[in-house]
Amino acid sequence: MGQDLDAIVELLEDFVTELRRANKSAGTIDCYSRDVGYFVAFLEARTPPIEPNSDALTRDNIGAYIIDTLNRANRRTGKPITPEYANRQYRSLQQFCKYLVTEEILEDNPFDKMTPPYVPEKPIPVPPIEDLRKLLAACEGTDFEARRDTAIIRLLVDIGPRVGEIAALDVDALDFQENTALVIGKGRQPRVLPFGDKTRIALRRYLRIRARHPKAANNNPALWLGKRGQMTSWGIYQILERRANAAGIPHLHPHQLRHFFAHNWLASGGQEQDLMMLAGWRSRQMLGRYARATAETRARDAHRKARLGDKL
Repeated sequence: MGQDLDAIVELLEDFVTELRRANKSAGTIDCYSRDVGYFVAFLEARTPPIEPNSDALTRDNIGAYIIDTLNRANRRTGKPITPEYANRQYRSLQQFCKYLVTEEILEDNPFDKMTPPYVPEKPIPVPPIEDLRKLLAACEGTDFEARRDTAIIRLLVDIGPRVGEIAALDVDALDFQENTALVIGKGRQPRVLPFGDKTRIALRRYLRIRARHPKAANNNPALWLGKRGQMTSWGIYQILERRANAAGIPHLHPHQLRHFFAHNWLASGGQEQDLMMLAGWRSRQMLGRYARATAETRARDAHRKARLGDKL
């Protein structure tokens, strides 16, 4: 235990190095780093302040931090912190402590016999296809933003990627011989996802106008360009918000389009195992979560198609 007074910020640097060695994604590393940093800020803001070293990684301090997180308001919206956010803080600190136990910096894991914050099941609404048609209609035009936004929305609906996966696409990720996009998912796992003819047309139209964009100079590989260069996930969120407002439909989250893809795959008779591969899911738990919101609709449609009573 000779290192029990090591500062958490220094231990975090070692943890990040280990995450990079394990080839974890940049998003995962940033998330863990931010969340551990929030815990350090919590310790320093206590009265009296708690020295943020490894001795502070106790069950009591972590529990107090989670309670404080659940009682705080979101700085941007002013609304209460969601259980999902508090659960993420718990998981990030849990991974950090697991690493410290492995390195024998902590003798005991403070998370042993701890319970994560309960996250109520909240089915994500699947947007009706009529709303998506209105959304695409709001993108009509031949200017750069119209071509780009149409291509983004069609790709989100057609192949069902995570928003981070589509934001990170390079031009070379598109294969127009096979009509596929190569995305890099969680765990740095690649997936080749096929898209349809309308998405192909939208992508080709966008690439032609993209070639004249100022940020496309010097062989910029980023597929989606904005005023400052490569678009981020947040930029795609903003596109959907702006276009939904213009279409006069409820605000759409990119994840709803992923749910739309999953629902329609299953409703069209697609195999669950194939959907897991296309969506980048490793467990059937995720399949169940995505399918649950519209399971009743699919069950009713299947019953009408089967016409069991009419066969008597």
